[in-house]
Amino acid sequence: MPRGTLLDASALIALILRERGWKTIDALGQTGLAMTTSNALLETFEVCRMKNTGLSQSEILSLLTLKEINVVSVEEADAVEGGFIYRKAAEHNQKGGAHVSVSLGDVTLLAVGKRLDAIIVFSDNEWELIDLPGIEIKPFR
Repeated sequence: MPRGTLLDASALIALILRERGWKTIDALGQTGLAMTTSNALLETFEVCRMKNTGLSQSEILSLLTLKEINVVSVEEADAVEGGFIYRKAAEHNQKGGAHVSVSLGDVTLLAVGKRLDAIIVFSDNEWELIDLPGIEIKPFR
């Protein structure tokens, strides 16, 4: 069975709105089940609303259903792992190298991806700057 692909909100938005990089994301969905956390889904709804796409939440959910994108639950262990990832990112940033933006949504996504052994799709590759064993990151832009 192919590895799953875990999308962040920017990947979902690019896929839904066919923004730059959407074909990369679409191709990943052909080789394995694409998944997202509920936080990314909420952010997707909000960004689509702010961009005045005219898409309702039910229309977005229908598009995700057509692409077989499921929402994955966050477990207690993911929160613990997310804390370790958050700390690693903070330590990286304190060393003065290239700065990595750290959000709770990102570290949650990374932790869930690690648990599921999924490929995690982000809009950029800044997370690749941090040594995160057991986590595979793929930028789509």
